[in-house]
Amino acid sequence: MMRIIAGSMKGRRLIAPPGLETRPLPDRIKQSLFDWLGQDLSGRSVADVCAGSGAFGCEALSRGAEIVHLIEPGRHAQSALRANLLSLGNPPQLVLHPRPFQSVLPSLRGLDLVFCDPPFPWFQEEPQTLIELIALAKGSVARGGAILVRGERGQELPTLPFGLRQEEKRLYGRSWVARLVLTGGDAALRPA
Repeated sequence: MMRIIAGSMKGRRLIAPPGLETRPLPDRIKQSLFDWLGQDLSGRSVADVCAGSGAFGCEALSRGAEIVHLIEPGRHAQSALRANLLSLGNPPQLVLHPRPFQSVLPSLRGLDLVFCDPPFPWFQEEPQTLIELIALAKGSVARGGAILVRGERGQELPTLPFGLRQEEKRLYGRSWVARLVLTGGDAALRPA
């Protein structure tokens, strides 16, 4: 069991998808991420890509995000994700997209934050899919916004698309999160 750790829905429990196909975002990493991003996301628009249980997106909504797009095509995760949305009262600000990111991200523009938690095997086995994810996230994020990518120790980000740079990378046990920003823009979501 996971929970929402702060904000208007603090303490609400979330379930994780069964099996090993997804890696739920542990509460300690989630807390560290929001310490980094800032605790209040009021008025922000967010996408949680490869959302799994939706833990990151639900946390963002609890902390004031105006709209959160949950992008998760995996059937193994969708029942848990739908159950989590139902347990939260199906808030209209949580928009579920049960389709691949390739068909969703091009339709989203002006996002303040895109959180990408791709399957770790993509780093070795499907680097082109990872490159495509980062490129499409870049196209959907607003100037001044940020893209967060989660990976595992021993893996590295691919070469970033032109106009995107890694601003910071933080380690969390066996995983890491890199913060990517558009070059030439002022970051709206500066680390706290």
